[in-house]
Amino acid sequence: MKKEVKEKQIVVRFDRTSYDKISEHAKLEHRGLGEFVRHAALVYVEIFYQEKETSLFPRILSCRDQK
Repeated sequence: MKKEVKEKQIVVRFDRTSYDKISEHAKLEHRGLGEFVRHAALVYVEIFYQEKETSLFPRILSCRDQK
């Protein structure tokens, strides 16, 4: 399988406690730190869009907009 060429980059900084937790989870999943963070971000986005399609989620967003 051919790996995709990464065209853009994002730099993310974490405090030491968060970095240690993320690093530990990456090791548990046998992933590199960058690969783990990228995977976690993509999973988060996918879940966000799935929740957005539910009937309750748009109402929560509209309540936030009114503040």
